[in-house]
Amino acid sequence: MVVSSRAVAAVSLGLIGVMALASSSQGQQQDVAVRKTTTQSAAGPAPAPATFGSIDMTAVFKGYDKVKVSGEEFKAAVMLKKKDLMGIMQQMQQESESLAKMTPGSSDALKIEDKLTQLKASNEAGREQAEREFALREAEMLATLYKEIQSMVTRVAKFRGMTYVLRVSNDPVTGSDPNSAMRAIERSVVYADTTNDITKEVVQYLNAEYSKSRGGATPKATSSVTPNPASVKPAGN
Repeated sequence: MVVSSRAVAAVSLGLIGVMALASSSQGQQQDVAVRKTTTQSAAGPAPAPATFGSIDMTAVFKGYDKVKVSGEEFKAAVMLKKKDLMGIMQQMQQESESLAKMTPGSSDALKIEDKLTQLKASNEAGREQAEREFALREAEMLATLYKEIQSMVTRVAKFRGMTYVLRVSNDPVTGSDPNSAMRAIERSVVYADTTNDITKEVVQYLNAEYSKSRGGATPKATSSVTPNPASVKPAGN
């Protein structure tokens, strides 16, 4: 049988078309696979779930021994400066009493008036300077204490596997103190599981480090965790 050239051409075109379709389909499948792989690679591993802890910062400031010592030192410095200013006030009082016995306009009276003016200026300048110095000193003291507490909170939180630590208040709400209810209403955190509260641990570690820095003995434990502030680990771990 003789096959015409037209039949050969038709078969050839058909084979070419099938091969083209197969190549196109394979390319599309490869593109889908590449896009899927790229998407999965870009997404990356899922982030670890957040773990929250809580702390009563007011209780920490009240329980941290260094806060008490720093407060007493600050108060002593204020009282010393106040004593100096009171000395100037006493001089002014004495000069005023002397002036009352003088003849108005006399040379002695004028001298006392000049001295009173100087004492008054010295007293005002000393008072203003003291206010500035103590305001700055108090701010620096609070900043230092807060940074120390924040650092210990970070160490305890990392050891406990916490990613966030929220500030809470453990003060009770009582009818005898109307302001306690208002303070409770304004709290950002209404409920926090006490098992994740690190207040006592932070206070314990802070006092242990502070006592060690002063060459004292480690304070008695107030929680089930034995203080080891260097690594923030319970004893035996």
